[in-house]
Amino acid sequence: MQRLTSFLGYTGAVLTSVLMLLMPFVLFGLFTGAVARTGVRVDPVYSGGEPADTLARDGYAIVVNHPVRSRAPLAPPAPFVQMTWTPAAALPASVADTVDVDGDGAADLVARFAVPADTSAPLFVDVVPLGSRVGALTHASRADLSGMIVRVGGRILVRAPLSRR
Repeated sequence: MQRLTSFLGYTGAVLTSVLMLLMPFVLFGLFTGAVARTGVRVDPVYSGGEPADTLARDGYAIVVNHPVRSRAPLAPPAPFVQMTWTPAAALPASVADTVDVDGDGAADLVARFAVPADTSAPLFVDVVPLGSRVGALTHASRADLSGMIVRVGGRILVRAPLSRR
């Protein structure tokens, strides 16, 4: 009888351990579905906003998002527009593109950056405004949410600050 009790106790412990390891994977889908149904969305300050336009270039594309302004009056970041160069593998070693961020047909900025072959190398961007809509960036990297450049997967994201008007 004692042997049967030990066997059942160890079997229960093993099954409990297996269920404990598998339950997060089973329940994760239920939790994510429940959260998605609530309509909760990531704030555009972190996601970069929704795509507004795609500018085709020779072998790659630039996706320009809608401008993003913080809803908190005294909180950073400053207003910005996010642009995504995709795919990063198709970009030339040095990029200098004019971009229309507001869709009026006139270029608003020139973005210049080098694309190193080493994907872990730091990126730096210069944004030259071609009007009063966009602010300038000089040798910007990842320090500020409203003006930065970062490689995410097979894309390069650039955020350019907007003027506060």
